[in-house]
Amino acid sequence: MVLGIGTARCAAADLWGGSLGITSDYLVRGISRSNNQAALQLDVHYLDSSGFVAGLFASNAQIDPDDPKDVELDVFIGFVWTGSDDWQGRALISHYAYPWNVEGSSYDYTELDIDWSYRGWLNFSAAYAPDAARVAYHRLIGVSSEAAEVSLQHQMVGKLSATAGLGYAYYGGPDSAGYAYWSAGASYDLAPVSLALSYVNTTAAAKALFYNAAANNRWTGTVIWRF
Repeated sequence: MVLGIGTARCAAADLWGGSLGITSDYLVRGISRSNNQAALQLDVHYLDSSGFVAGLFASNAQIDPDDPKDVELDVFIGFVWTGSDDWQGRALISHYAYPWNVEGSSYDYTELDIDWSYRGWLNFSAAYAPDAARVAYHRLIGVSSEAAEVSLQHQMVGKLSATAGLGYAYYGGPDSAGYAYWSAGASYDLAPVSLALSYVNTTAAAKALFYNAAANNRWTGTVIWRF
């Protein structure tokens, strides 16, 4: 999910915002949700002066390459806050649905995400889902999953920044396993438009869990317009 929600508590009037973007591959923790193809994505959200936030994220998706293309819809609600001048945080509860998937609601799941950001260049995140979807013994099942990630962004020259990230995700159920994923790249800020290029890779355990959906030495490009 690509969100344009501010990380600091809104100190003035209530705020509507969002983003419209296109990416060459919709990757979540190193796993493609668009069958290694481009995805068009929309985020619309409301943030009030107390820090309450709610919104909707949508993207085209194709989790199973044998299925027709689908749409991922994510409804989220949460809270953003400022702990100090240096630290900002965000907690979201999101429900992901794939209403036109041939598996019906089998891919749907709910997730809790907590993020901490330090001065905008260092970010920590953790996520938990009690019913994430994965294939085991040739059938789709819901299992618990946890993930943790650290990412960095460092301004290099002008509006050009270097980016990097490292994370680990774990999926329960039969033959439970975890995998590491990482990325490195650059972003260019042409506000309200931003450009990003990233190299993404995962360990072999990701391929065992998600087959060809797992990123393997993959490059992705993204363009986002924030409004």
